[in-house]
Amino acid sequence: LEPPAVSAAPAVPEAVPAAPKRTSGAVALAAALALATVAAYFSVAGMAEIFPGDPVAVMVLAATMEAGKLVIAGWLAAHWRRTNWKMRFVMVALVAGLALINAAGVFGKLVEAHVSVAATSRSGVTERIEALDARVTAQTAVVADLAGRIAQIDRAVDESTRRGRVTRAINIAAQERATRDGLDTQRQAATAALVGLQAQRAALAGERSRIEASAGPIQYLAMMVGAAPEAAVRWLILLMVLCCDPAAIALTVAATASRAGEPRQE
Repeated sequence: LEPPAVSAAPAVPEAVPAAPKRTSGAVALAAALALATVAAYFSVAGMAEIFPGDPVAVMVLAATMEAGKLVIAGWLAAHWRRTNWKMRFVMVALVAGLALINAAGVFGKLVEAHVSVAATSRSGVTERIEALDARVTAQTAVVADLAGRIAQIDRAVDESTRRGRVTRAINIAAQERATRDGLDTQRQAATAALVGLQAQRAALAGERSRIEASAGPIQYLAMMVGAAPEAAVRWLILLMVLCCDPAAIALTVAATASRAGEPRQE
């Protein structure tokens, strides 16, 4: 008797691992969360600068809107095919509006970060230089006055000597010696004070030059694009605003869509 034939088991196709797809989705989600967190921080801080009357309430509102924006974007990406066009329109409009609010906050924070520190430093140094200029002018007048009074005494002695009144010249020199010595001492002190003021002003001028040099990179960038430095800063801030939050939204949508398209494991 022949042994019964055993039918071969059907070949089971090997499952293709979805690790690369899952990894890319996880990376996209991590990048989206990082961008969204940074954009949210700048937006919340910027809104507090724009509405300083009640910063805590404004920050809570802005943070809530940031979270809601990402939730709406993720939900819409996951349920796009099952959502009617009216709901899609509403959701897209809400995300766009919240993105514009985020852009306003980020723009305000970046402008404040660019303007406030430089303006405060420059104004403080300028005020101190102007005050020192006034003191230098006054001290210069004091030195000139003392020098003039000393020169007046010397001219009186010289005039008496020139006219042959040697005895009178000697008497004038003896009488005015104490006065002249006192004036000379005052002039030396005033001159030393003037030199000190001029040294302080030179130090402040150097500090102002360092502050102006700190804006060197943006000045070179402005020269490259052929624009004024402030215009270049505004365009750079606008570019950062238009890239940061939209990139976070796009990555959130991409990560959610990729996760929604993954096959479920039994």
